[in-house]
Amino acid sequence: MPAADSATRIRELLAFFRATHYDVAMPNGRVATIRTGTRPPADVANWIGDAQFAVYMTSCNPYSRELSQDENERRFDEFRSELRALKVDFLEGTGHIPDDVWREPSLLVRGLDIERIDHLARTYEQNAVLIVPAHAPSRMRIYRLDWRSAAEPAEDIEWANRDAGSKVG
Repeated sequence: MPAADSATRIRELLAFFRATHYDVAMPNGRVATIRTGTRPPADVANWIGDAQFAVYMTSCNPYSRELSQDENERRFDEFRSELRALKVDFLEGTGHIPDDVWREPSLLVRGLDIERIDHLARTYEQNAVLIVPAHAPSRMRIYRLDWRSAAEPAEDIEWANRDAGSKVG
């Protein structure tokens, strides 16, 4: 179970997630940027296609606590391997804040149902993922139910049914 976050940290993390640029390396060599609360670029929507939605997620920095580069690389390699075993499509990406040194390797994944997404987010101890519908604004799916008291209701937030610290059966 993750340590409890203060209301201030929760609001800071939500603002951070909203400010993040979720870049994706598209098959045509172009980099597309996804943002919380906005529709994805046309090439991302086309890549999502009949899947209806994709998810932008990482396995790095569990519960938004910084790990070493080596540990994050190990976790990310494990995450990629798990997705390959599931035989789903994914594109490499990087989350970042413009003009900031922070970079986090991530993947845009299509072909997962919401139950599998939730399982992966909990397995890799993530506070949130970004759900990217092909033809609607992206939204944060948050796994920390203890954050509800500090988060203002918003259209760009949805809550998973169980807390990220819950055991998945």
